[in-house]
Amino acid sequence: MKRRTVLHASIGAVAALTLAACGGGNGNGGGGSGPATLTIGMSSAPNSLDPAQIATGPFVNYLDPAYASLLTRNADGALAPGLADTWGYVGSGNTTFKLHLRGGAKFADGTPLTAAEVVASLTYFQKGSGPAASYYRPLTFSTPDGSTVVIKSPTPNPDMGALFTPAFLGGAVISPAGLKAPKKLASATFGAGPYVYSAAESVSGDHYVYVPNKNFYDQSAIHFKKITVRVIPNINSEVQALKSGQIDFMYGSADVAPAVAGNSSIATIKKPTTWAGLFLLDRDGTVVKGLADERVRQALNYAVDRTAITKAVYGAYGTPVSQPAMPGYDGYSSKAAKMYDHDPAKARKLLAEAGYARGLTIPVNYGSFDPSTTKLVQAVQDQLDKVGVRLKLSAATNFGGWINDLLSKKFAATVLSPGQGGDENFYAQQAGFTKTGIMNVFGVDDPDVDAAFTELAASDKQSAGPAAQALTDVITRKALALPVSGADTIVMYKAKLKGVTFVPGSGFVTSNTLWTSR
Repeated sequence: MKRRTVLHASIGAVAALTLAACGGGNGNGGGGSGPATLTIGMSSAPNSLDPAQIATGPFVNYLDPAYASLLTRNADGALAPGLADTWGYVGSGNTTFKLHLRGGAKFADGTPLTAAEVVASLTYFQKGSGPAASYYRPLTFSTPDGSTVVIKSPTPNPDMGALFTPAFLGGAVISPAGLKAPKKLASATFGAGPYVYSAAESVSGDHYVYVPNKNFYDQSAIHFKKITVRVIPNINSEVQALKSGQIDFMYGSADVAPAVAGNSSIATIKKPTTWAGLFLLDRDGTVVKGLADERVRQALNYAVDRTAITKAVYGAYGTPVSQPAMPGYDGYSSKAAKMYDHDPAKARKLLAEAGYARGLTIPVNYGSFDPSTTKLVQAVQDQLDKVGVRLKLSAATNFGGWINDLLSKKFAATVLSPGQGGDENFYAQQAGFTKTGIMNVFGVDDPDVDAAFTELAASDKQSAGPAAQALTDVITRKALALPVSGADTIVMYKAKLKGVTFVPGSGFVTSNTLWTSR
């Protein structure tokens, strides 16, 4: 049951990342203040305001105002100060990381922020059900003094600093008052951010209001007199609200983005964020013997016309991809990008060499609640059928049903709705391809993947990029998945807003606390 719960949270977060686009939570901006208000449109209310329970992706917009994070990101994507002013690894091996807290920081209730409070918050977060909690569970924390936190990992981790940025939520430090009354965390905020949640001005499920925190350490960084997050479930209604000025920001989709094209008062930005396609789960051949043969998996990759499928499913808001990494991320490999052309003849030849000249049948589960996923998997089904591979599709109408199907181990492949990615490769590839990964339901152990992952884990700044790409190369060469398309994150906002941009190397938009209207 615990695995099922964690998987549900993780997959829900990944889906939110692309369906509603990737929320704020990174970036380090300048100061400035003014009387303006900011209104953000969201398609869904948060499942909780508790950093240890809330989903990631766009839902970070509900946390960013009230919870300052230990570290942030600069405009170039590099780690930057937050509640911690210095940080870094101790010694070699990527197993010990140290944070030094800035002086004078306080929680919204005026309580001083010290190392002891940070450790208490991180310990609470470890036990949560949020999608990132599993990354923190192996870690241990200590406080050599009142302003220093030391984090130790039992295994190497080359991107430990990322865990303390808003994208992973663990760095959103919760005050002692919040930890003493954890049930209150679901409907109130107990952070050290520039704003505080105003329950008196909010209606749960409809709109959430945040007002300035008088105890925030940098008052010049409070840019708005009020931030409101409005829940508007219908995306077409969101667009109308944006056009009429009722909201200033929203996450778009390929269907509605054209509706604001040419409107000089509205800006649109997009970025490839997650890859969509099939996870080939049964790589040991438990359900479909043929999938244990690398030649069969490679044949699937040669059989599909990624360009045609991407154009049909995503139009101008997608990118054909043949690897489980997107352009602009540390794991994207130019070598892997050239491994699989559309070559049905080669696909048939590989199938014949593997003993499947007459083809084979692969049971696949997917979520019909995502229209793009449905279109994609049906297009893949049609093209694979031309080389003799038959996909036996099973549709789930909701996330719960999809997860139940996945964990049943009756399906040799699955489509993660709507995709996977948006993180450093060290984190992005764990779920699907390491032995204990949450998507690796058959527990397939691949020594080549383990070796590449171990090399990445122990890498330094100079070797991390090549090691991340080498991991992608192994996964792609051995055809452990069938990537087809990269889906764009689409953001639409009032042109008067400044500072809205994607953080390099991430699917995240800069934090809403850093935007200004000047």
